[in-house]
Order: sequence, then structure tokens, then C-alpha cells
Amino acid sequence: MNQRIRSLAVLLALPFLASCTVDDVVEAFGPRPDSQLVELADLAHADGRTGHADELAAEITRLCGTHADGTVPESCSYTPGEATAADAFTATVDAVDEVPDDSRDLIARQAVQLAGDAELPAVELSTEAAEQARTLLRAEYAATSGLGTARAFLPAEQVDPLIDAADALKATAMLRLAMPKATLRFGGGRELTLGDLGVEQGLKGGANALIVGNYLTTLGRPAERDVDMLEGLRIPIKAVGQVL
Repeated sequence: MNQRIRSLAVLLALPFLASCTVDDVVEAFGPRPDSQLVELADLAHADGRTGHADELAAEITRLCGTHADGTVPESCSYTPGEATAADAFTATVDAVDEVPDDSRDLIARQAVQLAGDAELPAVELSTEAAEQARTLLRAEYAATSGLGTARAFLPAEQVDPLIDAADALKATAMLRLAMPKATLRFGGGRELTLGDLGVEQGLKGGANALIVGNYLTTLGRPAERDVDMLEGLRIPIKAVGQVL
């Protein structure tokens, strides 16, 4: 019975298909905009976040693909619609695991950017808890500093390979998302792991501080280059110490 129904459906569709061009078939059965990205784009338009809205619209187009002439398939064209009322930060964070894998970096970066504007609840620690936290942090910093110094004198074959730039940028974005008010500082190794372009991307997506000049056990690049980079990114500069 099912076979007969399928055959009948094919026969009924033959006149339609015979009169269609390839483009007609693509439009009828072609790709559709990702619904999660559409919701985020609509919300960005409603909130007046033009930059985010444009990025999301471009991502929708990228996932859909284009015709040979560069036009977007009609089935996948996106026009801003009415957005469902929602908190932009919460909606974006919730969407990270729902969007296509290729789009997660973009959505995570937008969530990080929104985190700076999110109102976070104040956390009150007791005197005892605050002192315990300070003690743990001092121990952690001491261990990290000691291990880092020792690692610098190890033979190259005994040192773990550097993580690639993409993983470093993802880690930076995740840390900013988890700690929106924290100081995330790039230090020694950024030149090798990230390079100039990666450092700029990291500053846009989470990091908000740099150690400039030479480091404890390795040479850095001239501070003037970092100052020029920050000015090009229009990031305000504030010296932590007396020497920049």
C-alpha cells in the first residue's frame, strides 16, 4: 500500500517537475535559514544591536550558500521579523549549544560581548571565607609562577606542545563568559601561540590586558608595537605600573 502511495505521489509530481528549471527546484526544496540564528538575529534587530544583527544575517547566508551569481536562494532569504521578548545575554548563552557547530564560535563571542553589559548579582563573602579565598589564590599563583619558571629551563623535547590559536581564543572567550568582570591578561607566549592577528582577536573576544615588553624568562616584542595595536583597535590604555 505504501509503495502505491509513493508511486502515485511521484506520478502527480512529474508534470510539476517537468515544467521546472533547476533553480525552481532549488527554491522549492532548497535550504532554509537556521531557526535559532533567525531568532537571535530578530532579537538583535529589536534591541538595536546592528553589529550583531549583521553578523548573524551574514552567518545565515553563509550556512545557506549562494547561487553561482552570488545571490542567496529565495528559500533561504532572511528578512528581520518580530522578536520574542527575551534577555539578549541569556538567549545568546542558551543558543550556543543549539546553533550549528560552525556557528558556535560566533555566538560564544557575541555572548562574551554581551556579558560586559549584564547585571551580575553581588556576592558577599564572610571574613573567614574571603581570607580562605585569598590564601588559595596566593598558593595557586605561587605554584603557577614556580612551575612556569621551571618549565622555561626544560629541554624542548620535555615541554608540552603549545595549544593552537583557535583553542587559545576559545579558552579566552569561555573565561570571559565565566568571569565577565575579571582581568584577563595576555603574557609570555602570546607571540608564539596567537601571533599579532590572534592577539587582536583575543582582545576583541575576551582579554582586556597585556604584559608588554620582555617577560621573566623570554623576550617579548617592543612595547611601541603593542601601543600602536591598541590604538588601532581603539582600546583605551591604562598603565598598571610606572613603566609602559
